Amino acid sequence: MRTTLKRGMGRAATLNGNGHAVLPPQVFEAMRRYRQPPPPRRSTGRLLAQVFGWMVLAVLVVATGAAGGLYLYGHETLAALAPKTKSAIASSKDLHPIATPSEPATALVVGYDARAGVEAFGAKDSRSDTIMLVRADPTNNTLSLLSFPRDLQVPIYCNGSDTPIVTDRINSAWTRCGERGTLDTVAHLTGLQINYLITVDFHGFKLLVNKVHGVYVDVDHRYYIPPNSGTAAIDLEPGYQKLDGQEALNFVRFRHTDSDLYRLARQQLFLDALKDRLASTLSPTDIPSLLGAVKQSVVVVKPGAGAPSISEIQSYAGLGYHLPPGHLFRNSIPNLVECGIQNAEVCTTPQDVQTAVQGFDHPDVTLPGRANAVALGRKPKAPKTAPIKPSQISTLVLNGTTVLGLARDTSYKLAVAGYHTVQLPASMLANAPSQGYYSTYVYYDAVQPNAKLAARELKEALGPHTLVAPMPPEIGPFAEAAGNPLTTIVVGTGFDGEVSNPDSHIAPTPVRQAPLVRSDPGLTLEGLQSVRGRVPFRLYVPHVISSNSTLTSLEPLRVFKPAPYKHEVVLTFVTGAGNVYWQVIETDWKDAPILRSPTGKYTLKDGRKVDLFTTGGNVHMVVLRHGKATYWVVNTLRDELSNETMLAIARGLEPLGK
Repeated sequence: MRTTLKRGMGRAATLNGNGHAVLPPQVFEAMRRYRQPPPPRRSTGRLLAQVFGWMVLAVLVVATGAAGGLYLYGHETLAALAPKTKSAIASSKDLHPIATPSEPATALVVGYDARAGVEAFGAKDSRSDTIMLVRADPTNNTLSLLSFPRDLQVPIYCNGSDTPIVTDRINSAWTRCGERGTLDTVAHLTGLQINYLITVDFHGFKLLVNKVHGVYVDVDHRYYIPPNSGTAAIDLEPGYQKLDGQEALNFVRFRHTDSDLYRLARQQLFLDALKDRLASTLSPTDIPSLLGAVKQSVVVVKPGAGAPSISEIQSYAGLGYHLPPGHLFRNSIPNLVECGIQNAEVCTTPQDVQTAVQGFDHPDVTLPGRANAVALGRKPKAPKTAPIKPSQISTLVLNGTTVLGLARDTSYKLAVAGYHTVQLPASMLANAPSQGYYSTYVYYDAVQPNAKLAARELKEALGPHTLVAPMPPEIGPFAEAAGNPLTTIVVGTGFDGEVSNPDSHIAPTPVRQAPLVRSDPGLTLEGLQSVRGRVPFRLYVPHVISSNSTLTSLEPLRVFKPAPYKHEVVLTFVTGAGNVYWQVIETDWKDAPILRSPTGKYTLKDGRKVDLFTTGGNVHMVVLRHGKATYWVVNTLRDELSNETMLAIARGLEPLGK
């Protein structure tokens, strides 16, 4: 105790992860009160938004790779995408800049239904009722989606105010306060920093889909509402097929027999399909007409309200264009409950919102592989944890801003988290040579072993807008004065003040469950026997189905041609909950776009080979390949069948007897 007191550490000191005492920050001046700047604001996006906005960027990426006239055309079109209205320009003040396009970026995409003769932005006669955030991360090649139901009850914020004006449905922010109101509302709800705002109208969505000659989508069941019924008409049959612009719009807008949650799932699945369509069909000759369609219907707002740059388009849209399998993550808020008058709204808790935000902001690319292994009854590979313990990482923290005490406070938080923080001599201030940093930089001493690895781990601990770089000459003297730590951190204004353990971003491995299935080969046997002569491949009978399912009464079996010279048989099942569907699809279209990027290829115990298509921890599709045909088990829109149930159904597919 005496030794501790001599060192100035008595009862006021706490212990860090190494068992060493950590002093709280000293008070060097009279108390002042500072107000934290408000978080960046977001906007609400419609289905169009989700689908159209980032897809537009993917199209533009291709344009930037074209030569000559196409290059010029791309520049002109990018300028046309810049905001023009006062409200759109004002919203740019609430967006957070990015130092380089190599950093992760988050966009809020807003789709709206603009009426004839009404100004699109902020018009009270236009409607925006679907919201989606899209995060593109070039550092790990991931795209994350986070959707919000339009009827979600939240505090509504307007025009930069930190005080909500009312609690209402989230889509009312657009009607009350335009795009900036939606941006503010989503920012306060999630606490995320938003870098771009993208708005899209319905006409542009339809035109773009038509320009790529349609998009192949799996329609999960029969959709039919006749014209002139007072509800938007729709007429779609089940199965994997091509949808034109109007059909695609009807599909992603539909919610009349299920709920907004399933509409959000339709939108996210459509965006994935659209990405695949762009990657497989675009050619340089398509670019001018595509860009012409885009610039009339899309606005991209960035900090400063200028036009998006070629480098931004190449980095973020190019990522979506060449996304590796399993690197698209679809997120939604869990545990939503009906609330309000006649249960017309949905409510959530701050904890559930943050659960969704955590998955959105920290996609774990190891999760699909681990989920697949567990479902197959195999031992999953342990996720990689940080190779260096925090106690082995020494670091000095410098202030790259004009915020008083930022370096001191950050150093204290790192020490509490277990990192070995070092200090400058009392005669030196912990201020970087420049106070103009936005991004936080973790500089590493290139001559010391593991310094770069340590810097990468600190980058994860410090969160978004953190960059790693070799130590520049102007920082060297500070590090030398502090005893040459492995790393030196310069904190920028983009730092959100939170320090986390990088291992906390690893998603837990799913727990194996018993499949919920029953044996019922007779349910589909007669129907399949009746159509066997209409297809040139051998049909398979589902001997095992989900225990609470039966064939739907609306077109349970369909035979059609999804593409020239290709054949498809679709069995549609409905769960006991009603209006929730899953399918078995059998086709000789072995190279269909949806089959191009499995997250894993495996051999079952009976020797049959399967491809798994897994998003996050959920198996969305299991595909058996045999001879000249493929046999798919397709999960519900929201992946409500467990991974083990999906595999049990696939294992139960047996050839139809002759």
